[in-house]
Amino acid sequence: MSSFDQFLPATPVNRADSAGATTAPGAAAADASAAVTGLGAGGFHDRWEQSRQVADLGEAALADLLAMVQAHDQDWEARWFAARALGSFDRPEVIATLVATFATTADEDLRQAVAAALTQIGPAAIAALGQQLAQPALRPVAVQALARIHHPATVPLLLEVLADDRSPVRATALDALGTFADPATLPAMQRGLNDPSAAVRLAAMRGLLSLRSTLDPAALASWLAPLLDDLDLAAAQQAAYGLGRLPLAAATTPLLSKLVSPNTPAALQIAAVRALTWQNTAVALDGLIQAWDALGEAPRLALLQGLAGLEPALRAQAALALGAWLRTLPAIAAHSTLRRHLVLALGQLGSPAMAPELQALLHDPDPGVQIHAEAALRQLQLPLTQA
Repeated sequence: MSSFDQFLPATPVNRADSAGATTAPGAAAADASAAVTGLGAGGFHDRWEQSRQVADLGEAALADLLAMVQAHDQDWEARWFAARALGSFDRPEVIATLVATFATTADEDLRQAVAAALTQIGPAAIAALGQQLAQPALRPVAVQALARIHHPATVPLLLEVLADDRSPVRATALDALGTFADPATLPAMQRGLNDPSAAVRLAAMRGLLSLRSTLDPAALASWLAPLLDDLDLAAAQQAAYGLGRLPLAAATTPLLSKLVSPNTPAALQIAAVRALTWQNTAVALDGLIQAWDALGEAPRLALLQGLAGLEPALRAQAALALGAWLRTLPAIAAHSTLRRHLVLALGQLGSPAMAPELQALLHDPDPGVQIHAEAALRQLQLPLTQA
C-alpha cells in the first residue's frame, strides 16, 4: 500500500459535521466540487492535503473526479491524484474511465496511477481490461495494465496475448506470468526461449528461473545452456546467471566451456565467472583455477571478487591458487590493480597458511600492495613480521 492509499476509504462514506449530522446533499456536492478543484491548484503538498479531504467525501466527489481524470487540459498532478482516488470505487463507469485514460494518456506517471487504481479495484477491472485485448491497437496498453495487477485471474489473459506479433507485448506478458511461478506457464516459457526477440527470450529465462523449485535442475540447465551462444549479449549473460543458480555438472560444464572459448567476449566471461563462483562447488572452483591463464584482467578481477563467498571447505584450495598467481605476476605498474586484488582476496579467504606470503609482500615495490598485505594480515589477526 502506498502512502496515499491509506487515505482512500474502503467503502464510500458521507462527510459528517462536528455534531454528527450528515451534510445536506447540496452542500456535500459543493464541498466535493471545491475539494476536487483544489487538486488542480497549489504545490504538491497542498494537493496531498486536499486529497485527504476528497477521500473523506466518498461518492459525493465521484462525478468531479471522473471529470478531472479525463480533462486533458488539466495538469498531470491533478489527474494523478484524481486517478488514485478513483481506485476506491468499484463501479463500471469508473473502470471504463480508467481503462480509457490508461489507453490514451502519454504520461507515464499518470498511467502508473491509473494502473494502481485498477489494481485496487481488483477482479472487475481485470475483466474490463481483458475485453480490450480483442482490439489490437489497445492490446499493448491493456497488457501493461494487466501486468501491474498481480492476480491469478490475469494468467489466462496474459497467455492469450503471447501470440501477438509485437515483441514488447509478448515480453511484457511473459514477465508478468513469471511473477506467479505457476507451473501452467512452463510451456509458454519454453517456447519463449526460441522467440526471435531478445527481450522475449530474456523474459522467458526469468520466468523459468521463477519456476526453479518445481523443475528438474538438469532439465532446466539443458534449456538454458544453448542460450550461452545467444547473439544478444544480455540474453547470453542471463543464461549464464541462470546456470549459476544450478550447482550441478550439467550447468558447470557449459559455463566453463564458454569461459575459455577464445571467441567469448569479456562481458560474457565475467558473467560466466560470477555464475561459477555462485555455484560454490569444487568442480566449479577447479575449472576457474584452470581457466586463470586464459582470462583477461576484467574476468580475473571478477573471479577474485567472487572467491570471498566460497564455502569454508574450498577456501584453502583457493588460497593456494591465489598465492601461485601472485608469484607469477611481475611487480610492475601494468599488474598493480590485479596484484592488489589478489592480496585483498587472500585476506578475505582467511587462510593463516598464507601468512609468509603476506608478510613478504609488506616489502613489495608497490605501496598499494604493501597496504593491502598489512590489511590482510590484520584481518587474519596475524603478526606483521615473521616470528
